Amino acid sequence: MAAITAVLPYSILKLLWLGGSTVGLSSTAGAEEMVGARHVIGNALTLGMVAVAIVFMVFLTKRWALRIPGAVVFVLGAGAAGLLAPILFGLPVGLLVEAIVVGSVRPADQDTAPWVFGAVYTGFCVLAVALAVIVGAYVVHRWGDLLTTPPPAPSRRVVAIGAIGMLPFSCAMAYWAIAGPGEAGPQGMEQLSQRAVLLATAVVALAGLIAPLVPRLCRLMPRTAWLLTWTGCCVAAIQGPTQILLAQGGVAEPLVVAIAIAATPGASVYGVAVLRRHLRNAVPNRSRT
Repeated sequence: MAAITAVLPYSILKLLWLGGSTVGLSSTAGAEEMVGARHVIGNALTLGMVAVAIVFMVFLTKRWALRIPGAVVFVLGAGAAGLLAPILFGLPVGLLVEAIVVGSVRPADQDTAPWVFGAVYTGFCVLAVALAVIVGAYVVHRWGDLLTTPPPAPSRRVVAIGAIGMLPFSCAMAYWAIAGPGEAGPQGMEQLSQRAVLLATAVVALAGLIAPLVPRLCRLMPRTAWLLTWTGCCVAAIQGPTQILLAQGGVAEPLVVAIAIAATPGASVYGVAVLRRHLRNAVPNRSRT
């Protein structure tokens, strides 16, 4: 219920903007952009994504939730982790740093009122926490026996594929977080709070690549190793396309596109290979549901 309440302002804003309202918009330019095709489609899609996340979260709490196909849980869980983990890990810290260093926290988009930024991203953080708790509990209940053994390191070939995709992605995100996006990075990400999200993206993606390759961590904390691997691969696979779709002015920088083109398949191949090897080794006779 807390998560539903938290994203209610965001959902209402999206509905109002889709209906042509200017609530929360502080400039004429912002109001004109909001009725453009790109923003209308984007608002409709993001509103739908929030609705799917809420329905998914509620369904996982039902008695019949164990009958949900594993593939559905996999896809929706991956989407939630990839989209929300950087916000959850990076934004609160970034806002705190920005408040201390700059003395204030202002919205990234100057075409919207300050309260819009607070309402929207507070809702996202609460939603991320709720999804993490509910999905995590569901996964442990349904597949907990698989998490008692750590994620195995994939073949050298797969490690190379993952590294080719995920290492440049992580390094670029870290560089843009520290030095700023400049002219080649994701535009409109100059604020400290936004750069903290980029840094969180870099750290989580790198952790996803490294976790299966550190036997000591895997043996001591297998569930933690799985969490790092899962979250890191999801973030690396999804954040690149997300940055392209949300590019300022609808035009993504070539380097951002190139990194995403490498990171998405690299992280996907790496993560799936780790999971498949684990299933083959640990549960050869277990149902794959």
